[in-house]
Amino acid sequence: MTVKRKEEYFQYVLIIKKRESAASIDYISMSICTICWLFFIFYSYIHQEFLSVLFIGSFLIPVLILRTVLQRKKAVTTYRHPLFATGLLWLLVPGMRWIAIFFIVFILFDHQSRQPLEIGISDERVVINTFFRRRYEWTAFSNIVLKDNLLTMDFKNNRILQREIIPEVSDVNEAEFNGFCREQLQNVH
Repeated sequence: MTVKRKEEYFQYVLIIKKRESAASIDYISMSICTICWLFFIFYSYIHQEFLSVLFIGSFLIPVLILRTVLQRKKAVTTYRHPLFATGLLWLLVPGMRWIAIFFIVFILFDHQSRQPLEIGISDERVVINTFFRRRYEWTAFSNIVLKDNLLTMDFKNNRILQREIIPEVSDVNEAEFNGFCREQLQNVH
C-alpha cells in the first residue's frame, strides 16, 4: 500500500493507538482557562474596573467552555476557542501581555495532542509524525518488526520504541511489512 503524505511517498502508514485519553487533555485546557478567568475577575475587582472590556469579556471564557463541553457529545472537539479567547484577554492586562504567546502554544499542543500518531515507512526513511516530525534513515535501526499489532523499532543506539497500532485503520499485512523492513535493513548494512 503506497500512500502520499506531503510530497513524501510511504509504502506503509501505521496509525498508533493513543496512550492518553482526550479527557486528560480536556481537563488541562479547561483548568487553564478557568484559572485565567478567575484571575481576570480578581484583577478587575482589585482595580475597580467592572465595566472594562477585560471584566465583561472574561465571561466569554465560561460560555465557550460550556459550548465546548456540550458539543463534545456530537463530535470530536477541542478547546481552541476558549484558549484563543483567554489568550486575547491576556492582551488587555498591562504588563502581562506576553502570556498571550503561551496560549498560542497551548492551542498548537491541544490540536497536535488530538491527532493520531502516524508512522510513515518508505524505502528511504521512517518518519514519525509528532509535533516536530522526526525523520530517521534506515541506518538508524537495527530492526523493525510488526507482530500481533505491536510495532517494535529497535534503534542502533539501544533505544527501543514499542507501540500498538490500530489494525482497522492501518490495514497492514504483517508478513509483507516485516519482509519490506528486513529488505531495507539488509540494503543499508
